[in-house]
Formats: sequence, C-alpha cells, structure tokens
Amino acid sequence: MKQGRAAQRDEFTRRAEGFTMDATGIAGIRHYLDRLAATPATTAVLSTWAEQQLLRHTPRRRIVFLLREPAAAYRSMCEPDRHGDIADGYGGPDSWYAVFYAERWRKIAEEYLALRATGWDVSLWSYECLPDHARRDGFGEIVTEWRRSEPRLKPALRNETIDLIRTCTSEVRKALDVSDW
Repeated sequence: MKQGRAAQRDEFTRRAEGFTMDATGIAGIRHYLDRLAATPATTAVLSTWAEQQLLRHTPRRRIVFLLREPAAAYRSMCEPDRHGDIADGYGGPDSWYAVFYAERWRKIAEEYLALRATGWDVSLWSYECLPDHARRDGFGEIVTEWRRSEPRLKPALRNETIDLIRTCTSEVRKALDVSDW
C-alpha cells in the first residue's frame, strides 16, 4: 500500500543515513545536496525532482541520470516487491498506468536534456550499459559487482503495453541517442 507522508519521511531519513527533511524548505534541500556533494560516491535517487524539473533550481552540481529502456523500467517497477501495488491499484501493469509511467520517464529524460543544453555537468548512464558508462565517467569502482538483469518484458507486459510506452517516449529516446534502446 502507498505510504503516508510520515512513513515517507521516515523512509527518507533511513535511506539518507539520518538526514531529515525539516521545515526549512529550499534551505533544507540545499543542505541535503551539500551533504551529498561532500561525500564522494554517495548516491541519491531524485527522480521526482527531475520529473518536476526541480533539479535546475538547485545549485549547480554534477548530476548523473540513470535511465533504463522505458518498457523494461516499467516492467521492473511493476514487480510486487517494488511498486506493483501501485500498478495494481490502476488495474495492473497492462492498464493506463503505463501511460502515466511513460510520461514520468519522458519528463526525467527531458530534464537531463535541458540541463545538458544549458551546460550543466550531467551524464547519462543507461542501465543497459551501466558499467561502461560508469567507467567512462571515472566511477568504475561502484559497479564492479553489478550484474544487469535481462529485460523480461513478456509475459509480464502485453505487446500493446510495450508499444504504448515506446510510442509515448519515442521522441525523447531518439534525442537521447542510446544505441541499446
């Protein structure tokens, strides 16, 4: 079941090793980003920030976008131990939830493209080529034991769902020019 705000704050605090999002608004966000920047090889998943185009309003930072081919990412997200309960609430993986997911994925990719176009120090790592992309950018040590899982789209998703996701994201995928997609 989807978590309430208090549970989400507690989960954030746990994952952020004790950091809390206090009531200081933007100052709290900047403090968190400063903390991340001060700790080499620390990661934070800020996909909602990217989707809502909030990253461009933060102080300039080096940002790495990790994207998986959108249909494969959606299938993975719909697994019961990840966020399958959310997809189930909309009627399952082959529901209109696929369109909402494709739109979110597209917005994240567009944020990468917008930041890159304005000269930010951004990198795009595709899940499918993660070790190569990490090594290219000097972070090979963080992927030494990483193993890619195959994109098992079927039977989890119907062809219509896969085609829908890929149609909704086709323009931005072309702009990203990731050869493995």
